Amino acid sequence: MKLPEKIVALRKSRGLSQEALAEQLGVSRQAVSRWEGGSAQPDAGNLFQLSRLFRVSADYLLDDSLDQPPQPAAPPAADPLGKRRLAGIVLAAAGLLGILTTYILSRAVAVMVPTITYEQGVTWYHWDSSHTDHSWRYFIQTYDLELLTALCFLLLAGGIILFLASWPPARARITRFFDH
Repeated sequence: MKLPEKIVALRKSRGLSQEALAEQLGVSRQAVSRWEGGSAQPDAGNLFQLSRLFRVSADYLLDDSLDQPPQPAAPPAADPLGKRRLAGIVLAAAGLLGILTTYILSRAVAVMVPTITYEQGVTWYHWDSSHTDHSWRYFIQTYDLELLTALCFLLLAGGIILFLASWPPARARITRFFDH
C-alpha cells in the first residue's frame, strides 16, 4: 500500500474529512488532497504530525511493503517483585508502628508490677497496687494487648519475609538453599 492510500485509509478510519485533517495539521485542504492523490508528498514535519495523529510510525507511512500498521507494543507488565517488595515494606512498617506505639505508651503509663521473691527454689509474685512502674510486658498484660502485639509481630515478620523473598539477591540465595 502506497503513502496516498495509507493517508486516505487512516483519515477515513478516524472519520475525518480532508478539511478536518488539514485543520488539525495546519495545512490547506488542497495539500491533503494532493497527498491523497499522489501528486505531492508531505514534508518531514507533516509526516511526523501524521504519524502522531494517527498513532502509527513514520516507517509504516513511508514503507510501501507494510500494509497494516504494526500493533502497538503492549505496555510493560507491572513488576510483580516490586509490588511484593512494596507490600513487604508496608506490612513490616505497620507491624513496627504497632510495636513502637505500645512500647511508647508503656513508657508513658505506669502499671502495677509484681515484686518477685525466691524462696526455696520457688518464684513468688507479690502484687501490690502501690508498686507501679513502666513495664512493656505488664502494660500489655494489664490492658489485654497480647493479641494485638502478636499480630504486630506477625506483620513485622511477614513483611520482612515478603521483602526479602522479592529482593533479587535474597531470592537467588533462597533458591540455591532449597535446590540443595
